[in-house]
Amino acid sequence: MSKSGDQVSEGEAPQPDAPAAAPQTLRWRSCPVIDDFPWSLLLVAAVAGVCVLAGIAFGGVGFALLSAALLGVSLARYFLPTQFELDAQGATVRLLGQARRVPWTRVRRVQRGARGVFLSPFERASRLDSFRGTFLRFAGNADEVVRFVESRMAAGS
Repeated sequence: MSKSGDQVSEGEAPQPDAPAAAPQTLRWRSCPVIDDFPWSLLLVAAVAGVCVLAGIAFGGVGFALLSAALLGVSLARYFLPTQFELDAQGATVRLLGQARRVPWTRVRRVQRGARGVFLSPFERASRLDSFRGTFLRFAGNADEVVRFVESRMAAGS
């Protein structure tokens, strides 16, 4: 037993009534093609079907490859892993070496969905949300992410 009542030594379990301290930084990775595996097969089949149809309709393998490249680029967020990081200053989303940083001071609205949390710079829903907002996709850590975002918004930072 530790001498101080509020400290816990290495071998002891924390007190059940003690609130868990929020982490300073929360990091995770999400790859929807893996996370949503059974449904991902349908998307891969649809992409392959569109590419085959493009090749047949336009009479060449080049068109099939072009459609595969265009669909691959447009669906990169689904097929490639995305890194997320939340800290005291804001949220960072990294995909393909590109980082997008959203300071908490710019977040006006937080909207929780089944698959993630949407951070918007607008107080009300806007047509510009998909261009200006940031989606933090869960990866089995929904409670942690929501708790972190709520604590940052409550802190008013």
